Amino acid sequence: MLDAYCTSDEIAAARPEIAVIGIGAVEQHSDHLPVGTDWIGVSGLSWLVAERLGAFLVPALPFSMSQCHGAAAGTVWLKPETLAEVLNDLVISLYNAGIGKVVVINGHGGNFVLEATIQELNLSNPDLQVIMPSSISPGVPQGPIFETAHLEVHAGESETSTQLYFNAEHVKDERVDYVPPVGREFLDYAVIRQISPHGVWGVPSKATAEKGEKATLRDAEAIAAQARAIFATLDAHKARAEGVE
Repeated sequence: MLDAYCTSDEIAAARPEIAVIGIGAVEQHSDHLPVGTDWIGVSGLSWLVAERLGAFLVPALPFSMSQCHGAAAGTVWLKPETLAEVLNDLVISLYNAGIGKVVVINGHGGNFVLEATIQELNLSNPDLQVIMPSSISPGVPQGPIFETAHLEVHAGESETSTQLYFNAEHVKDERVDYVPPVGREFLDYAVIRQISPHGVWGVPSKATAEKGEKATLRDAEAIAAQARAIFATLDAHKARAEGVE
């Protein structure tokens, strides 16, 4: 694996074409999950994707847009424009070092600025290919794993299952199930503890490590498959354009 434990010379000798960058968050995750839940989860998922792609794994960014949690203990966040600038700088630094294909994996649902930043990077740098693949791929089975996926927004069945897979020793037994009687858009109007006193939006009592493992491995396969397909399509478009010219 090419990652931060390698020397610069080792990475240069391997000449990776692709880098993987996970975007996490450090924020309250109810009474049972650590504040680093999103960062821990996306770090593990990014490692699996980078392994499958033979890519350079950039350490996952711990911080992103967690303003909707307000002044909760342990919650830290970046403004949207700051997150955009950080991602831009990371990608350009990779490009300057010879890596022109970057896979961004978003581990936090509130990072709406990422798509616009990725689009701007690609439009401003024709030789760059920055993508953010879906965890749904036609070639990867997509049967249901989580019973309450349609209800979950935060710290519910899927996030708790993932933490039980990656980080079980830091998952508490006291889990509160709560689905607020309002839509997700209320996170744009109020901080989450005004909507859910325990800061949860889902059914964590249904979580298991087995579900977390199955979902994580499926997501890794799907993201890697999507990345290969997207890069192949972009390369084909570029080759056709250069042939016309």
